[in-house]
Amino acid sequence: MAVTTTTTAEPRFGFVILHYLVDEETVKCVESIRRHCAQADGRYTIVIVDNDSANGSYERLLRRYGQDGDVVLLHNDANEGFARGNNRGYGYCRTQLGCDYIVTLNNDVVLADDGLMRRAVADYAATGCAVIGPDIISGKDGGHQNPMSAVVDSPQQIRALRKHIRRNLLLLRTHLYGVFERLKGGAGRGHDADGATPSTQEHAGQRACVPVKLHGSCLIFTPAFLEAFEEPFDPGTFLYMEEDILVLRCRRQGLTLYYDPRIVVRHAEDASTEAQVNHDPRRKQINYLRHHRDSLRVVERYV
Repeated sequence: MAVTTTTTAEPRFGFVILHYLVDEETVKCVESIRRHCAQADGRYTIVIVDNDSANGSYERLLRRYGQDGDVVLLHNDANEGFARGNNRGYGYCRTQLGCDYIVTLNNDVVLADDGLMRRAVADYAATGCAVIGPDIISGKDGGHQNPMSAVVDSPQQIRALRKHIRRNLLLLRTHLYGVFERLKGGAGRGHDADGATPSTQEHAGQRACVPVKLHGSCLIFTPAFLEAFEEPFDPGTFLYMEEDILVLRCRRQGLTLYYDPRIVVRHAEDASTEAQVNHDPRRKQINYLRHHRDSLRVVERYV
């Protein structure tokens, strides 16, 4: 279904927060939007999508925000993962609320300044871009997560990633990963704690406003994107590599992605994941690699 978006002087924004388990983080996210978008009262709606949290957190959010006019709560009957969870909130903003811009945020992201809405509109007017990424400051190390490095967009990259994932899964399942890393004597530098390869790592120091691959924890979709896509993410993934796939989908439509360091958010990182795996590093690594492996199959369809 085609959607006609507007470019009025006061466009409407939808903020989609994907919630899972950790309602304290979701509350911080909601309140940061309210605080930093106070000047735009009535021109935005916050849509919280609960991915079937089974710990009472959705019910607590419902009690807190269920009667508030600026918040809508949606509940999934199963954990749909990152892509499908965000797709539901995006679809609601696009078709039910008639939003011109849709911002998807992890629930552990908070806005850090008042300029997001104003600057997003200005960026779109100046560039016609489809997706805008802010400066995302990591709560773990203070690093800048945008823009990200090169897109995985070749059969050679896919083969290398698949080989890397198979090896690390085997080592983790046999409890030999730590031994292997020690034997390499640090030669494995370039892989992060989750086993990601250098091709999926962020360039922390890159700061220019250029078309780029953008970190998925906070994305601003403009009228150009809403015109082209009914869903922001390929529903074939559960977690990981959505950023690569988003770039490939935009390329097919001749659309660009844009990084604006003047828009600032802070990202606590992995709050829901940590809660799900009870802070077990080995289990977290295995989950990461398995989902990454599955996402590679989706990437292949676009390459």
